[in-house]
Amino acid sequence: MERNSYKYIQMNTSTYLLKACDEVALQIRKKAKFSGEGYPDYIFTEKYSDIKLSPVLIGLNLIYINQLAAVLEGSLRALLCEVMQIDAGRIGELSISRKVEDDYTAICRAYSITAKYRDDVEFKGGWDNLKRQYKEVFGKNIDSVLDKEKSSGLNSIFTLRNVAAHGTSIVTPKEKLEDGGESDYLFKWQRKLQGLSIYIKKEFDLELLDALQHPSLSYHFTELVKEFVKGFRGSSKLPTNSQVLFNNIENYSFGYRNNFESSMVG
Repeated sequence: MERNSYKYIQMNTSTYLLKACDEVALQIRKKAKFSGEGYPDYIFTEKYSDIKLSPVLIGLNLIYINQLAAVLEGSLRALLCEVMQIDAGRIGELSISRKVEDDYTAICRAYSITAKYRDDVEFKGGWDNLKRQYKEVFGKNIDSVLDKEKSSGLNSIFTLRNVAAHGTSIVTPKEKLEDGGESDYLFKWQRKLQGLSIYIKKEFDLELLDALQHPSLSYHFTELVKEFVKGFRGSSKLPTNSQVLFNNIENYSFGYRNNFESSMVG
């Protein structure tokens, strides 16, 4: 096995999507209206019930949450790919140093498997795929980073993302359906949105379609993602590129103009 000399430039889109989140969050903050006494400078830390709903925020919330999901998934995928790339490089170096020994073939095989898995991680998207890959590579259960309720909330971001990313209608039954078959249109929607709807009801005391009009919806999910990232990384030292991506998320302030660390690799 020979060393390759390929050169490339890597742009982490998650960093630029987080920068774009700034623009949307500033618009949400500008349009947010307070219904309680006085007028706070930073409305998002106030009681959710003291903040007015507005239909103009539906699109902004959907855009923001769509981007937020991409930022989190992209950063986690970048970490996994970076670790796999480092591992593949070390295996490659080992194969070069052991080229004349009996275990050379086994080392080369390990390199090929590692490199292929890294490619699978990078090219096969999806939140559920990513969680499975973390379990396979690190033995780490992403759903165990936060408590059960908050993990449900985190997964709800991706439910909403999957709807928003494809421009799909959101359909919610007016009353809870107790029974329904696989072919029942409304029952399928109820089941699809169940986790998200329950989480929203508990946190905002609102139905999903009303919560999409709430200025604090995107803020709430941002704080949840930041809490996840902090718990996920703990005190571990991450590879250089991933360290930057995770720092940008953890230090993000919703509704302000943020400064971001650069993560261009070349």
